[in-house]
Amino acid sequence: MAADAPHDPAGGRTALVFSGQGNQWLGMGRDLMAREPSVRAVLQEADEVLRAGTDWSLLDELAAAEGESRLADPAVLQPTLVALQIALARLLAERGLRADHFVGHSLGEIAAAAAAGALDLPGALRLARLRGELMRKAVGTGRTALLGVAAEQAEALIAAYGGAADIAAWNAPGATLVAGDAGTVEAIVAELTGREVFARVLRGDIAFHSRCLEPLRAEFTEAARELARPRDCGERLVSTVTGALLDGSRADAAHWGANLRAPVRFAQAVDTLLELGCRTFVEVGPHPTLGPSLTDCCAARGITPLVLPTLRRGSAEQESVLRTLWELRRAGAVPPAGGHRVRFLAAVTDAAPRPALRGRAAQFAGQVAAAALSALDPAGPATVTWDSADDLVPEATSVLATPAAPGADTVAVHARTPHTGWLRLATACRAFGDHDAGHPGAGPVCASPLPDLAELTARCAVHRYVADTAVESAAEDGDDVLVRLRPGTGTGPRARLELALRVTAAVLDAHAPTALHGITGHDGGPAAYVHVLRDGEGAARTTVLDADGRAVLHIGRSLWRSRTAAGPEAAVPDRTGEAAGAGALDLAALRAAGTDSRLAVLTEWVRETSAALLRTGVDRVPALKPLNRLGVDSVIGLELRRRVAAVFGAEISVVRLLRGATPADLAADLSDWLTAEPDAGPATAVPTRAALDLDDPADVERLLDDLDALSPEEVDSLLGRLTDDAASEI
Repeated sequence: MAADAPHDPAGGRTALVFSGQGNQWLGMGRDLMAREPSVRAVLQEADEVLRAGTDWSLLDELAAAEGESRLADPAVLQPTLVALQIALARLLAERGLRADHFVGHSLGEIAAAAAAGALDLPGALRLARLRGELMRKAVGTGRTALLGVAAEQAEALIAAYGGAADIAAWNAPGATLVAGDAGTVEAIVAELTGREVFARVLRGDIAFHSRCLEPLRAEFTEAARELARPRDCGERLVSTVTGALLDGSRADAAHWGANLRAPVRFAQAVDTLLELGCRTFVEVGPHPTLGPSLTDCCAARGITPLVLPTLRRGSAEQESVLRTLWELRRAGAVPPAGGHRVRFLAAVTDAAPRPALRGRAAQFAGQVAAAALSALDPAGPATVTWDSADDLVPEATSVLATPAAPGADTVAVHARTPHTGWLRLATACRAFGDHDAGHPGAGPVCASPLPDLAELTARCAVHRYVADTAVESAAEDGDDVLVRLRPGTGTGPRARLELALRVTAAVLDAHAPTALHGITGHDGGPAAYVHVLRDGEGAARTTVLDADGRAVLHIGRSLWRSRTAAGPEAAVPDRTGEAAGAGALDLAALRAAGTDSRLAVLTEWVRETSAALLRTGVDRVPALKPLNRLGVDSVIGLELRRRVAAVFGAEISVVRLLRGATPADLAADLSDWLTAEPDAGPATAVPTRAALDLDDPADVERLLDDLDALSPEEVDSLLGRLTDDAASEI
């Protein structure tokens, strides 16, 4: 199922599907070991269990470099895979997944039994270690191949080539494993390949789940009697030995002997899971290999499942788990966020894209940081760094912060919009010491004392304008800027953080932060002031204070991107007030050009200018689409009129924009203006602002001039939009 397609969980249950060996890779588990305390705890316990009976260390093998790894040895590989799978299952459970059923393919059945509760961790690891040690004796027994045919066709081919092979696994209705004599298996593969039917010999020279392993079955059964101590786990475990539900108390030594030798009835086990109501399947292992088989088994029953992986070879492991958790959350398999579970945030919920006004990017950054900090455990001084400079505002954006676990010291934040895939947006961690070690550019985050409100009030005497609707007044003294807030703003930790970033962005005339270091929250009343200390080019220290001067939020140091380097809005140069010359429109040349050429140039200019004002790419401003449907409203319309007046000396009507003019329409108007007024030149430059200034009488007068041309219904609509813009000009 496509990742973005809705999944109806009604009546659907969730199964964890544990893969067998063959999908391992060097470095698997390292990222989770470093970032997830529960995974680290399971693997450390597994290391202690395995060290008692082996001459190797699980932790050392997971950390081994190429050339030092012993994962090619089944005695090392099999217990390592089982330990990692059990750790992954624990992690999913910790994040809120309550799986209904468990199934394992071949070796994976040991991990499935442990996750279901039929085996404890030491018992499962010792069984896997014994199984791997016995598999050393299976090396050289033959070959195994995957065939793209049904089991009945595979049996016929085996018989045609002398019968020295067996069905090793029913993977799906049209996917069968065969194993046995190397010559027989290779001949079958050659015939099918010649007929252009999929067939592939697997790596290694072991004839898995075939008569070649019969001598090992009795040996494994006997040795496992002291290791397998099965327990009742209810009707949760589905066995690929039988293809049916397995009472956990019957997962004894004889069962594990059969698991080694008997064919894997995976397709039959999936049928059982479907009969039990499972519709969501999560493959637990280092790399997804069973997805196609799961999908094909379900398709044969007319069912479309949700099939998800946990890890992927070579991919960031924590991110892979996060993506799966998000899809499980959408499917209803993981409950809503709470406690130490996944944190979800709808950062911007507009049904359609709208322009990013001044401060919108900083506000979104505050929401991202707040989501990360809420998932970071324990609370305390923290750092948030942005891994991507992508501006996801103004789209409707979903933000997912890594679920926190007791002792977690790192949180990853991912985001996506309806038009983008998942993007790793930011990382949060606890700050270590005064210098936030490990984060270049942080500087000493606690080098200066918290500001004194009385001292700042007396010292900051030069009034200045700070463009934010929450600001009542502002004054400065050198690098210090003290901002007084309007009553009722900045209540609560999230709002304080958003407000701190918005005000800092306005003071620095910056776009969005690249890093926040030394973030600390304090008890106190509602936010009343924001103090910004400019700390070098594109950097600041910010403190939010309550009415009594107590610090309720402090950011030891923030680093910022300038507006000129900020994504789509920088893609188009600001030509407001430019005269003809290098980098500017040559109006004389435009007048002399042919009509088609002139219209093409002017249409492109309108598209580029509109895209810059809308903070989007020019490809999202089609020439024939009404600008009001792209997000141009009264605020952006006034800015566009300023730019037209500055460059062409022409006047355009905001009303015309609101009534559906397209870039091509405006280009035609400008073309007519140029050809009708041959001596017209650029008007006096008009200063460009990023948004309407409601305190500027000239802006208000221009807007009221346009109201006269509107009907009462259009006036109501325009004022409604203006009210929305004033409320969200952030």
